[in-house]
Amino acid sequence: MRIYHSVLFTLLLPFSLSLRAEDASSLFKAIHDRIYQIQTIELNSGSKSSLGSGFQIDTSGLLVTNFHVVASYALEPEKYRIEYVNREGQTGALELRELDVVNDLALVQHHDPNQHFLELADTPLEQGEAVFSMGNPHDLGMTVVSGTFNGLTAHSYYDRMLFSGSINPGMSGGPALNAAGKVIGVNVATAGNQISFFVPLARLKELLVRYSGAVLPVTELRARLQAQLVANQRNYIETLLQADWPEAKLGEASVIGEMTPFTRCWGASVDNQDNRMLFNVASSNCMNAEFIYLSSRFTTGGLQYEFSWLDTEKLNPFQFYQAYQEHIQGASPINGAWQQDVTNFACHQDFVEAASESPVVTKSILCVRAYKEFAGLYDFLYTGATVHDGRKGLISHFTISGVEKELGLQFTQKFIEHVRWTLLSN
Repeated sequence: MRIYHSVLFTLLLPFSLSLRAEDASSLFKAIHDRIYQIQTIELNSGSKSSLGSGFQIDTSGLLVTNFHVVASYALEPEKYRIEYVNREGQTGALELRELDVVNDLALVQHHDPNQHFLELADTPLEQGEAVFSMGNPHDLGMTVVSGTFNGLTAHSYYDRMLFSGSINPGMSGGPALNAAGKVIGVNVATAGNQISFFVPLARLKELLVRYSGAVLPVTELRARLQAQLVANQRNYIETLLQADWPEAKLGEASVIGEMTPFTRCWGASVDNQDNRMLFNVASSNCMNAEFIYLSSRFTTGGLQYEFSWLDTEKLNPFQFYQAYQEHIQGASPINGAWQQDVTNFACHQDFVEAASESPVVTKSILCVRAYKEFAGLYDFLYTGATVHDGRKGLISHFTISGVEKELGLQFTQKFIEHVRWTLLSN
C-alpha cells in the first residue's frame, strides 16, 4: 500500500489531497472527518424523521447533500429542523442555503466548520475506473464502499452516473470520490444488486455557480423549487412534442413506439390457442420512470403509456365487451400522491372519430388533477377505448405527472392523433 501524505499550505486554502488511495481503508482514514450524517428532526416529537449524509466543500462550513434528505424541512419548515452529526457524535444546526430539486441536490450550512474539506475533481473519469462512495448506511456508522464507474446511464433524461457498488439508505448525499479523494459525484439512489447511481459533478458545479452565499428565507427557496419544476417540465414536454414519434404495430392498430431515447417499451401477448383463454391479448407498455422527489409520499415527472389489443373468435359481443371492460379498469396515475398534495381528478369524456380510412369511434376519458402546493402543475390521466365488430378492441392509455395544463393538452392531442386502426373487417 502506497500513501502519499497530504500537505496543508494554509488553513484558508483547500486541504489538498495528494493521496492516491489504492484501497478504501486509506481513503477513509484520510477524509472521513469531512463527511457528516444529516438528520431531519420532527419538532413535536424531537425524533428523527429521515437520515442522510453530506460532505463539506469549503472552510465556511458549506455542505452538499441530496434534496430528498432535507425535503421535509424545505417543504414544511414549521414542522422540522435539520442538523448534522460529526465524526465525534457532536450535533449542530444546519441552514438550507440552495437547492436543485430536479437533480436532487441541496446546499446546507453549519457554523462550526472543519477546516479540512473535500475538493472537487477537475478531470473526468474514464469508464472502468475505481471509485469510492461514502456515507452512513442505516445509521450504522460512516462507511466507504469501493466499486467501478461505468459511465452515464443509458436511456435517461436526467444524467446519472452508473456505479457498480452498493449504496444503501442513509448514504444519500454522501460523496462519490476518485482514487485521489476528490469529489466526482453525489450518492443519490440504488437499484440493488451492485447497481447504484451518482448525481454527476457537473450538476453540482452548476448549483454552486448559482449559489450566491446569501441567507435566503424558506419562502424564497420554495419559490425557486417551483420555478425549477416549471422550467424542467417545459423542457421535458417540449422534447416529447418535438420528437418524431415512431409507429408500432399492435394487432390491427398502429400505436406509438419509443417516443424518445429516454422512453423504453416492452411487449407481451397471450393467445387463445390455450383452451383456457377465450380471447387474444397483445400489449405494449412504455415509460420513463425517472421521478422527481418532492416528499416521501409525493413524486412527479413520470411518464407511462400503454396499449392493449384484444380480439376473439370464441366470445359473443356481450361476453367480449365484459372482458374488455375489465382491462380498461386498470388505468392509474404513475406517481404517488396523497390528498394533501393534489386535488381529486376532474374528468371529461368525449367521442373521437378516427381518420376516414379507419371509420371507428374512440371513447376517450381525460382526467386532470391539480397540485395544491405548486400552482399551475397537474397530473394527466387518459384512456381511449375502441371496440369494432363486437370482437376486436383497442385500449390506449397514458399518464404524465407535473405538467402545465396547456402542455398537457398538447401532449394529449398528439397522442390521440398517433393512435389509429389500420385494418378493419366486416
